[in-house]
Amino acid sequence: MLSFLRLAAAERLDAPEEAVGVATRPSFDEVYEAHFDFVWRSARRLGVRLGEIDDVVQEVFLVVHKILPRYEARNAMRGWLFAILVRIVLRHHRAMRRLATSPPQSELIDALPDSKERGPEQSAVAGERVRLLEELLDRLGPEKRAVLVLAGLEQRSNPEIAEILQINLNTVGSRLRAAREEIQAGIARHEARDRWRVK
Repeated sequence: MLSFLRLAAAERLDAPEEAVGVATRPSFDEVYEAHFDFVWRSARRLGVRLGEIDDVVQEVFLVVHKILPRYEARNAMRGWLFAILVRIVLRHHRAMRRLATSPPQSELIDALPDSKERGPEQSAVAGERVRLLEELLDRLGPEKRAVLVLAGLEQRSNPEIAEILQINLNTVGSRLRAAREEIQAGIARHEARDRWRVK
């Protein structure tokens, strides 16, 4: 009986992971193919300029390649990738501040609304709104911007944001509140300037 138990235990040790109930981890190629666009868009939303975005995304996937063996399938892949991305983007922004490069005056956004489905006036208004939002987001600090992007664009809850960014739940709330207030104040200033120009 004892030898039978030892044999069964040895067979379990030699069995592939999925046979003993451990979920298989995706390959690097699968992660890259499935999530490249998400990482690229998220980096752009976090304020990485178009000329620098490829380097940031490449760095994200270098880190992913290195630590993928430690990925636990119970974590959401996008949340895991976003956490890696945020750390790299914050480091990138700090490096850019040290280099003291100022962002270009007007950087075109390649995700503008489709102008074929609306008239020129509506397209101009939509384009102006997108430019204003980009400008206001660029003025936010990277920490506030990361929280706002996760909450507003990725529709993550505050506890999820706290886990992804590895910060306190109260910090998430205060950064989110401050970011929204800054965006609202920027919109109010813009609208006031427009009303003044019209008069």
